[in-house]
This record gives sequence, C-alpha cells and structure tokens, in this order.
Amino acid sequence: MTTPDINDVFMSLVLVGVALGMHLWQKLDTTRDILIGTVRTFVQLIAIGYLLKIIFDIQSPFLIFLTFLVMTTVGAHAVADRKDQLKGTFLIGFVSIGVGAMAVLVVMLLLDVITTEARFIIPLGGMIIGNSLTATTLVIERVVTDMRDNRSSVETALSLGKNWREASSKFQKNAAFSGVVWLLNFMKTVGLVAMPGTMTGMILAGADPLEAVYLQIIVVFMLLASVSITSVLTVELMVRKFFTDRDQYCKI
Repeated sequence: MTTPDINDVFMSLVLVGVALGMHLWQKLDTTRDILIGTVRTFVQLIAIGYLLKIIFDIQSPFLIFLTFLVMTTVGAHAVADRKDQLKGTFLIGFVSIGVGAMAVLVVMLLLDVITTEARFIIPLGGMIIGNSLTATTLVIERVVTDMRDNRSSVETALSLGKNWREASSKFQKNAAFSGVVWLLNFMKTVGLVAMPGTMTGMILAGADPLEAVYLQIIVVFMLLASVSITSVLTVELMVRKFFTDRDQYCKI
C-alpha cells in the first residue's frame, strides 16, 4: 500500500456510495445522516490534520495542554448531550474523563514509557479520551436506569438505617462494570478476532510487526487504567446525585 493522498481519499468515496446504496435498498432513513457524517468526517479530520501539523512543529506545552483541554471538553459535552435532561452531567463527564486521562498520561510520563512530544501525547490522549467517553456514557445510562427502576428497594434500604452508599452499592457495582466490560471483552479477543487500530496503522506505515504489537499492548493497558478510573469516578459522582445530604432519595 502506497502512502495515501487526497486523490485516494476521493476515490474511497465509492465505499460511501456502497453504504448509501445498501441503506436505500433497505429503505433506512439514514441518507441525510450518511451525507452529513461523510462531510463532517472529511472536514473535521482535514482541519485536525493541519492543526496537528502546526502543533507538532511548534512543540508548545501550552498548545498541547490546550488541545487536551478541548478534547476533554468536547467529550464531556457529548456526554451531556446524551442525557441533557439531567443537570450536572457535563461536569461529571469533564471531571471523570479528564482525571482518568491525565492520571494515565502522567504515570506513563513518569515511567518514561512515553515522552512529552506532541506526536505522542495528543494521539494517545485522544484515544484515551474517546474510550473514556464511551465508558462515561454507559455508566451514566446504567446508573440512571437502575436508580430509577429500583427506587423502592433503595428507599427500603434507607429506611432500615443504611446510608446512601450501602443502599446503592449493588447498582454502583453494576454501573461500574458496564463501563469496562466492553473493554474486557476486547482484551480477550484482541489480535484473534480483529487487528486493533494502533497496530494496524503502524504496520501499514511500514513498522516492524513486533514493535507495533508492543505499542498496541501499551495502549490497551493505558485504556484499561483510564476507563477503570473514569468508570469509578462517574459512578461516585452520578449516584450521589440521587441522594440528599441527609441520605434521602431524590428523583432526578
């Protein structure tokens, strides 16, 4: 495979046409979404490509931090959009995603596994934030569903003298598990069912397969840590919203 250029990108639009044809054949109401998604994918990624080139050339710690902050903010906004009827989900998403991503990157920097170069920090940070966004969304949805559907059992536990944490412990565990189970399943089949993106990209770029595997393993371990931190933090912050300071259930 040669290094792709803009002409190859336009040629690959044939695949968008294939997808569009399949959707039209099945009479799915997705034509508009496909067209908008295609345009946004092209525009957003081209813009990011030029922006990253500038950041990589400048190597400014401030620009690196600003990029990280923007990615975290956008991720938190996506979380809030999914549950916009709940107040405070943006802040919960921002804190959980930001802390999880920052903690992992700091640990890897202290261990000297990665360097402070923008070409390492930004792509890895983006992967971490993207996966943490998925975990946060799953956790919030599970917490809201379980706490609302099991209000009577929670109130019964509170009436028996249990505090908010004891009354909701079962639902906290279920929610935290839902945030990481998809990644655990991925770890069980990685390399056997599908080639993960980081490894595939390096191999296509001409890297030694073993070096690509080493990096992919590191990335998976980083994702496991960040998703775990994010899931637990999201549970802690989200469940607490269902209780008053006096350990009384409050519907949100």
